[in-house]
Amino acid sequence: MKGNVFASLVSITNGLHRDNRSEREFDILNSELKEIPKANNAVFKVNFKRPLNSKKEYYFKLISNDTETELAALKSEFPTDAGEPESKYRYTRQFNKYDKYLKDIANYIKKQSISKDLGNDTDYIINYLKVSAIRLYIELQEQYGQFSETALFSIQEIAEKYFSDTDFDTYVFVKLEAVKKEVVKKTNKPKSKPKTSFGYKGNNKTNLIKIIEQLQLKIDLLDYRTTTHQLLEVLTTNDFTKIDFKIYFEANTTAVRYFFDKLKHQFKDLKLSLIEKSDKFYTKNDNILTAQNLSSSKQFTFKEKEIIDNIFKQMQ
Repeated sequence: MKGNVFASLVSITNGLHRDNRSEREFDILNSELKEIPKANNAVFKVNFKRPLNSKKEYYFKLISNDTETELAALKSEFPTDAGEPESKYRYTRQFNKYDKYLKDIANYIKKQSISKDLGNDTDYIINYLKVSAIRLYIELQEQYGQFSETALFSIQEIAEKYFSDTDFDTYVFVKLEAVKKEVVKKTNKPKSKPKTSFGYKGNNKTNLIKIIEQLQLKIDLLDYRTTTHQLLEVLTTNDFTKIDFKIYFEANTTAVRYFFDKLKHQFKDLKLSLIEKSDKFYTKNDNILTAQNLSSSKQFTFKEKEIIDNIFKQMQ
């Protein structure tokens, strides 16, 4: 099949249901089709049932290749020197593209009565296509969601929104940060003791809690699942690994990044890398705040900036 696999496989005139090639023909196609390297900007990987015949294997590789190609191209869509208006435009353009992929796949599933039976060739292939399209959507949200002008969704919400799938297996997606950590554990290289504190320099936390409370009041800094005192505790504790709750932000990532920047002089190690490694800070959509996400969120002008500046100035 020619063209973008997310469009060609679900085409009414030339879609997967029209492909009647034999197993031998797929053997030949498989020998000629090589898997391309994984995109180096990937945040997620997919754990999907291994293809057990030539047709499934061919389409598995075809879909994987197109997914990695799309993902690799995503980075160039958001140049670091682009302003916020341009980045928002680019985000909307990518969102519309992935939105169409998902809607077209959902329409095909309905018309062709595709089930979740992964033993069936067609059902297996379309289900993998569905998972791969969802991956593109969540990669866009995870890496550039701060430029979205519409609500962000969790993986489960995406599956329900597009496919009315209320029991979608979200564990099919694995964060690559977790994978890398597992690999490190298997090596015998000596490791320095990991930092477990942001190194709060002060003794009195009164001003810090007042800043957090004012930000909560003025810009809705925190999601309803998190209290101001929980945020204070995570920021100032000597060991955040002993804290059994997460911090969920309601504010957009640009405002959150600026909040951390304004606090830096009060801490020894309030660095983006440690913020990510702490595994304590999440968006309201349950996505972890990564160093890359926070780094790309830095903006010099945004609507909450003046409010944040005034609150910090008042508390000095």
